[in-house]
Amino acid sequence: MQDPELEILIERLENQSDLTLADFDGVLHALAFLLPDAVPRDEHAAQRIGTADGAMHVADDAFPDWDVHIRGRAYGKHGRWHCTLRENDARDSDAAIGLGQSPVLGQAILAAVLRLAMILKKD
Repeated sequence: MQDPELEILIERLENQSDLTLADFDGVLHALAFLLPDAVPRDEHAAQRIGTADGAMHVADDAFPDWDVHIRGRAYGKHGRWHCTLRENDARDSDAAIGLGQSPVLGQAILAAVLRLAMILKKD
């Protein structure tokens, strides 16, 4: 999987609220490429990772002990959620920060996880 493919996937997570099961299967493939130990291995994983709970489990498996900040407003289908993953909230010198935003909370979390994983994989 190349960086442009990952960027397209993150863009879809951040801008579309009606992703399909196939789209979430693509997210699983991206996670397998970037973070093999954080990929849910059950047959219903693609159904669950798009939910807020499922995405939080992925974030916790991928980046244990990192701080997760979620903020936003729920406006029905047109809400806007922001997720930030930071290694340490106590200081402002993180080497990398994962940022994601989406009208769907779970997708904002997944976008932040993928973006952070891409940054860390390059280092």
